[in-house]
Amino acid sequence: MMKRIILSILISSSVLLFSQDCSDLFFSEYVEGSGNNKALEIYNPTDHIINLSEYWVTRYSNGSPVYNNGGATKLEGFILPYSTFILVNGQTEDTELPGGGTSPKCDQALQELATVTHNGMLDGDYLAPTYMNGNDAIALFRDPEGKGNYNDFIATDLFGAIADGMQSEDEGWAPFTQKWVYRNIYDEDKNLIGRDSAFIRKYIVPEGYYWIPWTSGHSLYRKSSVKKGVTALVDSFNVTLEWDTVPGKEDVWDYLGSHICECDPALFAKSFTEKGELFVFPNPTMNEMITLYTTENILWAGIYNITGQLIFTEIINGKTGRLTLLLNYPPPGIYLLKAYTDERKAYTRKFIIR
Repeated sequence: MMKRIILSILISSSVLLFSQDCSDLFFSEYVEGSGNNKALEIYNPTDHIINLSEYWVTRYSNGSPVYNNGGATKLEGFILPYSTFILVNGQTEDTELPGGGTSPKCDQALQELATVTHNGMLDGDYLAPTYMNGNDAIALFRDPEGKGNYNDFIATDLFGAIADGMQSEDEGWAPFTQKWVYRNIYDEDKNLIGRDSAFIRKYIVPEGYYWIPWTSGHSLYRKSSVKKGVTALVDSFNVTLEWDTVPGKEDVWDYLGSHICECDPALFAKSFTEKGELFVFPNPTMNEMITLYTTENILWAGIYNITGQLIFTEIINGKTGRLTLLLNYPPPGIYLLKAYTDERKAYTRKFIIR
């Protein structure tokens, strides 16, 4: 069991190898919901099954140079080619904290995405990595020797910035390089009596000021063009370079369980080469969830059974080229999915429910 991760290990040439595209696991989704509704999705961009017993996820609390205040988890199970694995916060009961306050349990529906619906596992007790709160860095390591010796580990992905990009006194990463941020001022009775301000630079927010980060309060998914993880330390973490925001409020987990990546040869099948083609996965499916993707923004989606009856419809307020649909367990058979885009085009695709 690892006791401490030292920053010098991260920057040593033995672990920070220049990885090849589509050659090793990386993070594909980051869920930072309310309370302890936290999850990390990991994607296999290769054409072979990967044994997860060789991998560890670690958290650097507030961007600390060591993980001893953030926890480490050894993964279990396997990931099929071009598929995902979900690590979800494992707290199942509300816990009273010393000095008052409560640490809430993780939503059971989120936990079941990992343990029932999709491939995944629950994380360990606090200080486990999935107790992140938006200003923590998360790393994925491979242990090729399988002995749990950190000196043998190889970094395969990093979310956030370690040490240089975030110190324990900082408040988080923001989606801007320079901006005014603010702090509420209270009297001894906790009555609001005023507001102070500060000007931030390089994504670092002074202690005590509130911030608007892209890494807190909602979910992020990796851009489909990303083919490998980040294996080098960064001075500041620019979220927009490799991540997009999942549409909706903070507790939205619709994208968990699948990932669109250009490493997957199915993405470039002949039927998907032209703008506007509709891609549906998994196809066939054996559960109630399917994901559709187009290169255009989706305004409306509908599903028809083999007799032409409309059995499901969803109007999309936010614009996105990707949408996950919950079908409420229709009977097995052949179905037709139709999607309308903001360019007033309609596209259809057959899929099978087994």
